[in-house]
Amino acid sequence: MKKYTWLFALLISTTAAADSAAYHRQHRVTLPGSGDSWGFVGLDPTRPYLFVARRENGLTVFDVQHQKAVKTVAQSTGANGVVFVPGLDRVFVLNTDGSLSVVQRSTLTPLKRIAVAHSNLNSAVYEPSTGKVIIVSGRRADRSTLFEFDPKQERITGAHELAVKKIDPLLIKGDGSFFLPMRDEGKVARYAASTFAVLDTWQFADCPKPSALAQDVERQRVFVACRGDTPLLIVADRETGEVKARVPIGRDVNAVAYDPQHRRLLVPSGVDANLTVIDQQDADHYAVVATISTLPMAYNMAFDAQRQRVYLPAMDFVQPAPSKAEPKPDPQFQAGTFSISTLALD
Repeated sequence: MKKYTWLFALLISTTAAADSAAYHRQHRVTLPGSGDSWGFVGLDPTRPYLFVARRENGLTVFDVQHQKAVKTVAQSTGANGVVFVPGLDRVFVLNTDGSLSVVQRSTLTPLKRIAVAHSNLNSAVYEPSTGKVIIVSGRRADRSTLFEFDPKQERITGAHELAVKKIDPLLIKGDGSFFLPMRDEGKVARYAASTFAVLDTWQFADCPKPSALAQDVERQRVFVACRGDTPLLIVADRETGEVKARVPIGRDVNAVAYDPQHRRLLVPSGVDANLTVIDQQDADHYAVVATISTLPMAYNMAFDAQRQRVYLPAMDFVQPAPSKAEPKPDPQFQAGTFSISTLALD
């Protein structure tokens, strides 16, 4: 009898965990525009605005509370990503032509474009110990560049070329250093923000292509999404890089979010059209508790911790078949189908 009582308790516990992690699609809003790809999304730190970098369609500002577009920022063609700096009435926009746009955040007015590189800027983060923004260049054959940008003076103050083919978004550690994923090299490095010296380099077994990063500062854990034949989420010690856990995830993950309130991880896969929800049982034990259907191509994500919402852009597409001339053809996106899905926690 005790055996069956234990099994029943386990079933109830598992069901409750799954229910508590149950996100559902609350809204899906379609926006007009040409059939072009998009970049990253970012939440305004003070208003319920989502900044959506839609490249050829510009920078769209979307009101997540009223579920409608506020406006497309003027002169924002080529927007690929955004970064905010605390205390500044500015949005800094990374562009596909290698420039950095400065937009007044309160009025959404474009102020200037600053030439940075000859081609695509990929992502950027604000580093508080130095007060600078670190900008990541797009793929440059076998080289990439990190640019230092002074957000108060609005000028580039340094550039650091690295022998890295592709740098996914950086993760600020919070102690004057940052993590840098090297997808093609199969490594994660930690750099000093003041000198850009390499402090650590980690290579994880079963993680051939590390991409998106997140962290749990309280429990000193860093989370690494690993692409490859067997996609995994690596949980590692934030100080030593020692692997503490491995959890299966979807394919070609581009973003990971950690929810400290509910102690769970959110991992979207645009290839598998789902969102994996992983429960953090303690610092070293994790379990997948739900897989939520999304949309194909919903690979970039913004997690709204305040409202407990997940925002996922996606677009209808046609995938041409491979050929000798084009072994890996790009998808053909369909005009007028760009959408923002909002997943809400039950």
